[in-house]
Amino acid sequence: MTGFRIKERVAARLNLLPEALYDAFPAVLFGRVLVIASRLGLFDELDRRAQTAEEISRSLDLPLESAGLMLTSLNAAGYLKKRKAGYSLAPQSAKWLAGSSPHSLAHFLEYLDLLHAHWLTLEDSLRRGRPLKTYVETFSGDEWRIYTDGMMDLAKMILPRLLPKLVLPPGARSLLDLGGSHGLYAIELCRTHPGLKATIADFPAVLSRTGEIIREYGLGDRVTLLPCDITDASFRPHDVVLAFNILHGFRREVNRSLLKKIASALNPGGSLLILDFFKNDRSRGAARMLPLMVGVNLLNEIGGTVYGSGEVRTWCLEAGLVRVKRRRLPLPGLGLISASRDRDK
Repeated sequence: MTGFRIKERVAARLNLLPEALYDAFPAVLFGRVLVIASRLGLFDELDRRAQTAEEISRSLDLPLESAGLMLTSLNAAGYLKKRKAGYSLAPQSAKWLAGSSPHSLAHFLEYLDLLHAHWLTLEDSLRRGRPLKTYVETFSGDEWRIYTDGMMDLAKMILPRLLPKLVLPPGARSLLDLGGSHGLYAIELCRTHPGLKATIADFPAVLSRTGEIIREYGLGDRVTLLPCDITDASFRPHDVVLAFNILHGFRREVNRSLLKKIASALNPGGSLLILDFFKNDRSRGAARMLPLMVGVNLLNEIGGTVYGSGEVRTWCLEAGLVRVKRRRLPLPGLGLISASRDRDK
């Protein structure tokens, strides 16, 4: 229902307009336009200066008709403004899509370009309950880099809202970031806690990019890498374990086993912090829909799904963890669960 005016939204709610038609055709197609516009560099071109359709046609080496359709579509959806000098970025694009912005999600849109191609096999995955091959089996080195940089874009967006809620045990010295990918969460916690050292555990193909990021932040002496499959590896005890956006990649039995392993990898009094999209039938709008679509995508990518926070809380208690609490974040569908290992164990 993107782009619906108030009258159209009311008509849809009264069942006078077929919402399925709009969800299945313009919404899906416009998503592709948005991703392609980013990949072609359209937002960066307009970030430099306003341009007409003719100028964009020359800048991006596109037929004039193609350039005009993309520009008018993005204008209709509120991503561009049109003035006498031509098209320019609307605030939504200037903040989130221009490469010059510190909030840019351009790398994430590049990752979405990969996902759009993968969605062609979604029906087969839904019929099987898992993909024929997971992205772990099929990603090339370049695709892992796209994935890692895309996930880092999301982390940069989440961190300002998340960091104040990440309470570590007093005197915490060691942190284990499971499936840490880009490592940005561990990096920021090390920067805000000078006595902390971190280990980032993930697939070897992912960590080649992670090593570059750690060097860029100048933390090579405090952040180390552990190449492994986190579901098979064993870990020494740490004061803090991060399980950020990984539970939705595994089935229930794997998560139960993983949380028991995490509990044994915590020092007495240590903390587990879980960040994930949690489904909630009582939510509305994006807070309800986004976690469900994350679940569908993860089923197609790796055979994962989406869970409710209550179910994850139960797994933590089964693993012997205590003080299990959920904190809401000001982002649709995203939540933080904290749990601890009893000091007497």
